[in-house]
Amino acid sequence: MTLAKKSKSAKQTPFDRVVYRIEVTPVGAGYEALCPELLITGFGDTVEEAKNILRRQVSEYLEDCEKLEVLEETVIEAGFYFNDEVWMSSEVEPPSEPKIRFIGTPSEQNFDPATN
Repeated sequence: MTLAKKSKSAKQTPFDRVVYRIEVTPVGAGYEALCPELLITGFGDTVEEAKNILRRQVSEYLEDCEKLEVLEETVIEAGFYFNDEVWMSSEVEPPSEPKIRFIGTPSEQNFDPATN
C-alpha cells in the first residue's frame, strides 16, 4: 500500500490524496510495479525505481482526469471511495458498513403494538 500525493494546485480538491495498491514483480533484469485498480504500470532497474515511476505515472494520470473533469467518475469506477480524508482503494481497505441513525423517538401515544 502506498499513499500517492498529487501535485498541489491553486485550489485544493478532495482528490489531492489517493491510496492505492502497488504490486511489484521481477521482469527480466528489472522490476515491474503495477497499480491494479487503475491498470497503470511502471518499470525500473530496482524495486524503488519501479515504484517511483509508477507513482509519477499515477499522479500524471489523475491530474489529466482532473483537467478533463472526470476524476471523481474515474476513481469511483476503479473501486475507490472517499473516506472523509483520502480516496481509498477498496482493495486496500474495504469500505465500512453504513451506519444507520434514527432521528427522534416514536411517541408512545402514536405506537400501539397491538395495531402495528
